[in-house]
Amino acid sequence: MATYLADKVIVFDGEPAKKAWCTAPEGLVSGMNKFLKMMDITFRRDPVNFRPRINKLNSQKDQEQKASGNYFLADAETEEEKKAKAILRAAREGKEGKEDKEDKEGKDGGDGGDGEKKAPKKGKSKKQKE
Repeated sequence: MATYLADKVIVFDGEPAKKAWCTAPEGLVSGMNKFLKMMDITFRRDPVNFRPRINKLNSQKDQEQKASGNYFLADAETEEEKKAKAILRAAREGKEGKEDKEDKEGKDGGDGGDGEKKAPKKGKSKKQKE
């Protein structure tokens, strides 16, 4: 998506092969709003995977966004999106917590995870010193 590729955009407008003009470089959100308004399209973020989605023409969400002038929702999060992100974050942290615990308990076979046995340390052991 463009949000990862650019900080600024240039919007082109006009009639193909007849006359055209462009704007000065402007912020991503304002430029995308201008472009999407010309195209009569609104975008939203999917609450599950946060990917951008095009709203159906004249749907409730489409009409709400057009009325507010927000054709492109880049960083605006709904309550549903915030809850979904929190659930995903908690799931990831729980999974990572398990893996960290297993590493600490030594479930990797004592080989450091690379499959090779560690060489014994040099020097006298406690038994040899006595």
